[in-house]
Amino acid sequence: MRKKTWAVFIWIFLAGSGTLLFSQGGLNGAYHSYLELEADMLALQQRYPHIVKVFDIGDSLEKRNIYAMKISDNVAVDEDQAEILLLGCHHAREWISVEVPFLIGKYLAENYAVNADVKRLVDQSQIWIVPLVNPDGLEYTIHVYRYWRKNRRDNGKGDFGVDLNRNYGYKWGVDNAGSSPNPATYVYRGPAPFSEPETQAIRDLFLRKNFRSLISYHSFSQTIMYPWGYTDKLAPDKEAQMREIAAAMSAKIQAVNGRLYEYGQSGKILYVTNGDVTDWAYALSGIPAYTIELPPIDEIGGGFFNREEDITPILQESLPAALYLIDRTIQDYRPLTQAPFDLRALFFRK
Repeated sequence: MRKKTWAVFIWIFLAGSGTLLFSQGGLNGAYHSYLELEADMLALQQRYPHIVKVFDIGDSLEKRNIYAMKISDNVAVDEDQAEILLLGCHHAREWISVEVPFLIGKYLAENYAVNADVKRLVDQSQIWIVPLVNPDGLEYTIHVYRYWRKNRRDNGKGDFGVDLNRNYGYKWGVDNAGSSPNPATYVYRGPAPFSEPETQAIRDLFLRKNFRSLISYHSFSQTIMYPWGYTDKLAPDKEAQMREIAAAMSAKIQAVNGRLYEYGQSGKILYVTNGDVTDWAYALSGIPAYTIELPPIDEIGGGFFNREEDITPILQESLPAALYLIDRTIQDYRPLTQAPFDLRALFFRK
């Protein structure tokens, strides 16, 4: 058991490199707590104010801020560019799912001035990162019960928590196989779609923007999945495109450390889920939307309990896949002025 230490936030610059490093020193070691992540996101904004801006997009049930980090060349301006959304930690025990999206954002900020490919991606898109959708649950896993999954909704009768990735509005509660009406289960979908402030925050951000692709990071199983999750029937229109992109991301991941990520339709290759964010985003906007289940591949390899030394290699293999999706989204994007009439653009675009 790790000895209890006080979290200390230290900003260190590597000599001559200008690289910003962050340290975590709390109960969860190299993984971020809520306060550590808040400090590190605000530090990135302070260091790179021309390309990084942090937004408070809503409060959790226990009144913690839910932060979104925008990365773009004209970060204070809502430009007509491809917008990409990266999400982490719907499920509290999946600590690695916080680190990967945050560290992707950190990589983009730190390499903007020195890497022409990164600069091009940042200049031609608006990348939004919400690394911690479930801050209350994360804190509970650090201080009380490491295996906790849901948020901290008091459901009465001693039952707590709603599975946030069963609480989105599309096909919410369509059956009891992909989610549960029972508050005692770990896949309890909540009393109504978007009943939770955490999913409301993601919904409201999504509706204010024009996101053209999405990744929701999870663990574990080393898979890349796309809609539908609620059924094993193929998603209409864009199944071939989503599969092509998933295959390319899988290949780019494997090229780094040799780790193979299976890919395919969520409802076929893993298990059925209803009320999840990728089905909702695809149903609403028709965009390529992916759940990426990070390593390990199974419980024998560690399950939800990634080692601290796993963070860097998992980031290294996740990074080229994310950069590929950003680039692909830019290439496929059509400015709103050239796009067909779209009610979402009319009513929800700032």
